[in-house]
Amino acid sequence: MGDWIMEVLESIGEWLHDRRRGIARFAALAVILVTLPFAALALLPTVLSLFAPPLDSTKDLYTVNRPLAFTFLDANGREIGHRGAAVGERLHLNEMPAYLPAAFIAMEDRRFYDHHGIDVRGLLRASWRNFRAGHWVAGGSTITQQTAKIVFTSQERTLQRKWTELFEAAQLEKSLSKTQILELYLNRIYLGSGAYGVDGAAHVYFNKSARELTLPEAAMLATLTRAPSVFSPRRDLAKAQERAKTVLNTMVETGAITPKEAAEAKADPAVIANHAIADSRNFYLDSAADEAMRRATVGGIAPTNDLVVHTMMEPRIQDEARAASLKVLRKSGRKMHASEAAVVVMKPDGAVAALIGGTDYAESTFNRATQAHRQPGSAFKPFVYLAALEAGLTPWDVRDDEAVDIDGWKPTNFGGRSYGTLTLADALAHSVNTITANLAQEVGISTIVDAAARCGIQSPLEQNASLALGTSEVTPIELTTAYAAFASGGMAVSPYFITEVDGPGGKVLYHRTPPEPQRIIAEHVNKDLVAMMYGVVTSGTGRSAALAGHEAAGKTGTTQDYHDAWFVGFTTDYVTSVWVGNDDSSAMKTVTGGTLPAAIWHDVMTVAEKGKPSTPLDKSSPQAPVEDSIFDASVSEPPSAGDDETGNARTETSEQQDQHEERSDRHGFFDWLFGSKNKAPPPPPPPPGQVQRDEDDDSN
Repeated sequence: MGDWIMEVLESIGEWLHDRRRGIARFAALAVILVTLPFAALALLPTVLSLFAPPLDSTKDLYTVNRPLAFTFLDANGREIGHRGAAVGERLHLNEMPAYLPAAFIAMEDRRFYDHHGIDVRGLLRASWRNFRAGHWVAGGSTITQQTAKIVFTSQERTLQRKWTELFEAAQLEKSLSKTQILELYLNRIYLGSGAYGVDGAAHVYFNKSARELTLPEAAMLATLTRAPSVFSPRRDLAKAQERAKTVLNTMVETGAITPKEAAEAKADPAVIANHAIADSRNFYLDSAADEAMRRATVGGIAPTNDLVVHTMMEPRIQDEARAASLKVLRKSGRKMHASEAAVVVMKPDGAVAALIGGTDYAESTFNRATQAHRQPGSAFKPFVYLAALEAGLTPWDVRDDEAVDIDGWKPTNFGGRSYGTLTLADALAHSVNTITANLAQEVGISTIVDAAARCGIQSPLEQNASLALGTSEVTPIELTTAYAAFASGGMAVSPYFITEVDGPGGKVLYHRTPPEPQRIIAEHVNKDLVAMMYGVVTSGTGRSAALAGHEAAGKTGTTQDYHDAWFVGFTTDYVTSVWVGNDDSSAMKTVTGGTLPAAIWHDVMTVAEKGKPSTPLDKSSPQAPVEDSIFDASVSEPPSAGDDETGNARTETSEQQDQHEERSDRHGFFDWLFGSKNKAPPPPPPPPGQVQRDEDDDSN
C-alpha cells in the first residue's frame, strides 16, 4: 500500500516538473482535488442506502410525540375547543388538493422526486451559507431528512445529529415510496399553534379540513415549516400573506401552478378564521384544564393520554360576556381610562357558565377573573350587613349618618353628602360609607371576616376598620362564589368548571358528585339580605343593571380614586360579577360600579336570562316603614357630562325620571317598593345640558 502511494506521488512530481505543461497540469490537479470530495459526496446516498437496514415494521410512524391534549365539551355536550396538540385526520395524498403537497415541495425540497433522500446540491448550498454566516443558518435538509427527524424524534442541530439524520433518511428511502414519505411528512409536520399535520393546521388556522384548503391557504401553511411560531399568521397576518406570495412564485417556477393561478391567489390572499371568540374562551378552558388534571390525577400520577373534558360552559353566555365587555370598553374605555374587564357567570350551585379573564387572550393569558386580586370597594358591604343581620338587626332598623373617626381613619360619603337617619336597607341601597363603617364597629371586624370566609372569600382579609369599605383584595371568582351563597338561599357554594373527565375509549376518570347541602346562612337572614340587595337594583346605586322581566339583586363597588369598579349581582338563575379597571392599577376617570360594570352586567344577564321564566327572588317581605328614615333629596351629585351609568347619553325626560325614582320616596326602600300615600313632589329638572349621575358612594 505504501509503495503504491509513493509511486503515485512520484508520478505527480514528474508531471508537475514538466516545464512545458506544468501550469496546465497543476490546474488539472487542482480540479481533481476539488472535484473528488464532491464526487464522494454525490455517492453518499447510494453508499448509505447499501448499509442502512430497513425500518422496523412494528414502528408506528404516525404516532405523534406531543403534549397531552384536551377536547372540551360544553354543558350540552357540544365540542367547544381543544387544548394542547391539535392532531388532524390522517390523510392520503389523493385526499388532498394537488397544490397542497406541491406547495411544501416548492418551499422545502424542489428535487424531492429526483434524489434518494439526500440532496447533495442542497447540502453544498447550505454549507456555503453557514460558512459565510459564521454560524448555523441553513440545514439543507430534504423532505425525507425532515421526516426522519420527525419520526426519530431528535431535534438537535449538531454535526453528529446531521450524520445520523442522513442515515435515517436512507432508511426511509429504502423502506418507503416517495408517496409514503410525503404523506408521512404532511401528516406529522408541526405547523405552530399546537397543530400537527396539515389537517390539524387547517382546522387551527382556517376552521376546515385540509381537503378543503384553497391555493392561498395551502401556500400560507407551507411558509410555517421553518419557524412556526415566528411566522404564524396569528402573529402577523400581513407578513404571512407576503410570505405566501413567495411560495406561489416558487410553485410557478416548479410548474406546479400557472402564472394566472398564482396571480389569482395573490389577489385573494388567505385569511385565518376568526379566533377572537375562540381565544376569549381560552380563559375558561385554562381553568377547566387545570381542574381536569387535578381531578384525573390519581395517587399522584397524572394522566398521560388525551382527555375529553365535560364543562359547564354555556357558549352563548360566554360569547356575550366577551362581546359586552368589548362593546362597553371600546365605546367608553379610552375616554374614561379603562382598559380591562373580567366577567364571571356562575349558577347558584357554583357551576361556572362563563368566564372572561381579559379583553385579549392572545396579548395576555393572565386571567384577571381567577388570578387578579383587587379591592372590591363597596361590593364587600353585603358581608358587613350579613354580620349585622346575624347579630339580630333587621333591614328596617335605623342608624344616623354620623361622622366617622376610627383611630384617625375618617371615611366620608361620596360627594361629602350627609343623609340623616336611614334604614339599613337604604344605607346599603345607596352605599352610605359612614353608616357602614360605624355598623362594622358595632358588630365587630372579626365577625365580618368570618362571615365573608364562610361565604367563600379565601383571600386573606386584613382585620382593620377600612375592611368594611372593601380595602382587602379578592378575586372576581371569589366574590362571585360568595354572592352565590346569597343566591342559593344561604347554602355553601364551591365553584366548578367540569362535571366529567374521560380517558381513552371513553373510560370515565372523574365524575362530579354534588356535595351534601350545607347551610351557612340562616334562611330568614339570607332572605333579608337578598331583599336589601334587591333594593340596590330597584332604587339604589345599581339601577342601571335592572333587568326587564326578571328580579335582580346585587351591589356596586368603587374603590378610592376610581382604581377598581365592580358590579356583582344575581337572579334566581345566575350570579355574575364584573370588574373594570387597569392592570397597572392606574385610576380611571369617574368609573363607578354603577356605570361601565353595571352596563356590562346588564347586557350579559339579559342574554343569560333570555327564554327563562321570571322567578321572583327568595327575599323577605317588608315591614312598616320608619317615618324618619329619609334619603336626603336636597343634596344633589355634581352632574357628569356626556354619559349616564349605561354609557348612553340621556334625554332630559330620563334624567327627571331617575331623579324621581331615587328622591320622591322619603321613607326608604320598602316604602318605595310597596307604595306610600305621602309622596314628595318630584324635584325640578336639571339645568339644560347637565346629566344627573346616579350616586355610587363607594370611595374609601
